[in-house]
Amino acid sequence: MPTTAEWLVLLAGFFAAVMNSVAGGGTMLTFPALLAAGLPPVLANTTSTVALYFGLPGSVWAFRHRLLEVKKWIVPLGIVSLLGGLLGAGLLLWLPESVFEKAVPWLLLFATLLFLLNGPIRRWLKKHDTEEPERPKTWGIAFQTGVAIYGGYFGAGIGIMMLAGLGVLGLRDVNRMNGLKALLGLLCNTAAVIWFIAAGAIDWRLAGFLLAGSIPGYFFGSHFAQRIPAAAVRAIVAVIGIAIAGHLFWKQLSA
Repeated sequence: MPTTAEWLVLLAGFFAAVMNSVAGGGTMLTFPALLAAGLPPVLANTTSTVALYFGLPGSVWAFRHRLLEVKKWIVPLGIVSLLGGLLGAGLLLWLPESVFEKAVPWLLLFATLLFLLNGPIRRWLKKHDTEEPERPKTWGIAFQTGVAIYGGYFGAGIGIMMLAGLGVLGLRDVNRMNGLKALLGLLCNTAAVIWFIAAGAIDWRLAGFLLAGSIPGYFFGSHFAQRIPAAAVRAIVAVIGIAIAGHLFWKQLSA
């Protein structure tokens, strides 16, 4: 029989998948659930990344036709997404675990802020409707490199970061943006997942519980996404993210 911690991870996988279908931010549930199950921070992060990775190809496939409309964006941004994800994953495993432990509360606060800004960013993009450029600018490629490094290192909130970056670069069609975001996220996470698996930095038992919960979660989320208020999801996740970050800050101060 699964333990209480394993049931918690299973439920986190389910609700994370629902969140990813509705508003994104699933890592902000799976990461603390794995911490609560007893994993050290780095192992919790790598396990969460690998378990949630398997839902990404389906998102890319859903936008396959729209990706053809931005094919000149794919190669330059795709290359730096792969390389950046690889570098970020390497930094996570190379640097002392104490560095990541100290950074985690700040990373969670940063991800929570990005999550709350999702709605305003989308509204801003709708207001600034201009002609789309054929290919990304050099500074945009540099921005995506930074996003990919962050994605390989921690990952929460990179979808929102990419949407904001693509909007500033001039993309306006939301389906093209979401398709490109899904593909770049897949490439970034592919590099990180390969690195984590090769390094043996995965708790496969708990990853299995996460994956088992996420499969019905993605099914439920995809079918009922229009009935679940995204604003309510964002509010709940924001409260969770701030509470967990506050708890981690308190642990650091009292250590």
